[in-house]
Amino acid sequence: MCNAFMMFESLHRLGSKADRVLLHNPQWIDRAQGGMDRNAQLMSLAAKRYNVKLRPARLLDERGEHTEVTSDGISTWDTSVTKLRAFELTEYDRVLHIDSDSTILQHMDELFLAPKAPIAMPRAYWTDEVVGRWPLTSLMMLIEPNPLELRGMLDTLRSWWMDQSPDKTHGYDMELLNQRFGASAMVLPHRPYALLTSEFRNTDHSAYLGTINAPAPMRHKWDPDAVLKEAKLVHFSDWPLPKPWVMWPHDAVTEIQPNCTKMGSDSYQYSCREREIWKDLYNDFRKRRKDHCRLLSATAPNWPSWKKTVGAE
Repeated sequence: MCNAFMMFESLHRLGSKADRVLLHNPQWIDRAQGGMDRNAQLMSLAAKRYNVKLRPARLLDERGEHTEVTSDGISTWDTSVTKLRAFELTEYDRVLHIDSDSTILQHMDELFLAPKAPIAMPRAYWTDEVVGRWPLTSLMMLIEPNPLELRGMLDTLRSWWMDQSPDKTHGYDMELLNQRFGASAMVLPHRPYALLTSEFRNTDHSAYLGTINAPAPMRHKWDPDAVLKEAKLVHFSDWPLPKPWVMWPHDAVTEIQPNCTKMGSDSYQYSCREREIWKDLYNDFRKRRKDHCRLLSATAPNWPSWKKTVGAE
């Protein structure tokens, strides 16, 4: 809830004119009766301070079934398909859904004036797929609400789980959306709408800059400050590093943080600007979490144990 609250604060501060809607766990309303649940308090404050419209939405598990499971602060995909309930917001012609593990740097109201399309999404430029086969990413979705779309995708999800073939893998929201809209969605430019924090750790930036196979004179030079300035949304994605509401294990920072780069082939000077920006993004998130939500970050896990838990070793 705190992540969503911070996003509403950002939209308010940046001057967004669009309505703000929170799809929330109905259990938070029940817990609000005692007045001590922080999620319920933040939900009420969002409604009062930022004119957020509250919309109860029962959680959907990885099989597309209703569940009462709630997050304990550790990131999980188990209920990620719940975001598809945005297709039920039929009181709106268009809805922009944004994953809450992100930082909004500029409002994106202009997207509501884009040409009509059932859905518009950026492509996952960071994928290992060859150019031309990049899947759509569900970290941002501009949709035309239609409950039939939700029903159809949940039917597809359940059929996947019924298939017990040994080589069958089960998908989540991103796989469902690509199965349904991969060939028909309007594509939003990932630059500036979908910058990953991991981009500042990369050495090859051609995918993000859009210069793969471009003529040499058109291959833009990487400028981390210019990229950050133009970005409208930054998504925290540095797997296996925990999300920003979890403190960093010290040895994780040493292993994951961006490297400093040599400023010239014959120079002894190095630039650590990517590292500075990367750390600033995480520190800014944690500061806003403390200032706006009155919450501290979760305790840093044991790094070797964490990597084993998330399958990084």
